[in-house]
Amino acid sequence: MEPLTELSQEGAGGGEPPGDGPLWTAVFEYEACGEDELSLRPGDVVQVLSRDSHVSGDEGWWTGKIDQRVGIFPSNYVSSGVQGGGPELRARYPPPPAIQLLEIDFSELVLEEIIGIGGFGKVYRAVWIGDEVAVKAARYDPDEDISQTIENVRQEAKLFAMLKHPNIIALRGVCLKEPNLCLIMEFARGGSLNRVLSGKRIPPDILVNWAVQIARGMNYLHEEAIVPIIHRDLKSSNILILEKVENGDLSNKMLKITDFGLAREWHKTTKMSAAGTYAWMAPEVIRSSMFSKGSDVWRY
Repeated sequence: MEPLTELSQEGAGGGEPPGDGPLWTAVFEYEACGEDELSLRPGDVVQVLSRDSHVSGDEGWWTGKIDQRVGIFPSNYVSSGVQGGGPELRARYPPPPAIQLLEIDFSELVLEEIIGIGGFGKVYRAVWIGDEVAVKAARYDPDEDISQTIENVRQEAKLFAMLKHPNIIALRGVCLKEPNLCLIMEFARGGSLNRVLSGKRIPPDILVNWAVQIARGMNYLHEEAIVPIIHRDLKSSNILILEKVENGDLSNKMLKITDFGLAREWHKTTKMSAAGTYAWMAPEVIRSSMFSKGSDVWRY
């Protein structure tokens, strides 16, 4: 991807003259989650440099400039034109619900067995105040300052907390006191979908029901979430079954999508193999690492 700082000289894309993009107004507050993102405050005037997802790296994200800072931001947080701030703006655009993070004391968790290992770190089955939960322990990077690791976990938790849908795995809370940095998630007792599909004949009505559930969850991520999210790694091992499967009975099961690439730079740091993620990748992703809603649909 071309350096963002060069965009104002090279043009805005979409027919806008170089360095003279249209002005839009931020209508919601957005806290940047990465160095290449812009933080937005209601009333901020943003010069939109590009609305091209090939420049921003994701559909639903634009490239712009506030004062002298260039970065990317979610396009559904701004409105066209320059508008006044204050009560009038807030009345026209009621803010989205505030994100509330429940900080959990690690001593309240009773860790059981490891149930998975991913890019984020190890995942444990655990018990928290009598309920089964999944605990995703953050992986430590020795080259990263611990304060940055804590902030990364906080931002990932905030993004999870934005998502409210029956087919998306839910965040229960977060631990932000070192050395026990972790996310506490809803526990899916049925395990991953790929284990159920392996070597089994699934009745057509159940397959259709599952396909509809996954489609609803993905449509929520793409079109209805506060910030548009591209999953990037949709596959059967990243779909969980909420209820325990007993005696092979697969009826009335709720599916939960998990492990989406919430950090937009996820694909640059995740190791992919021909036997794993590559087998699910859209041609354009293999060719140019360009993720989009379309590449999610291909995986589906």
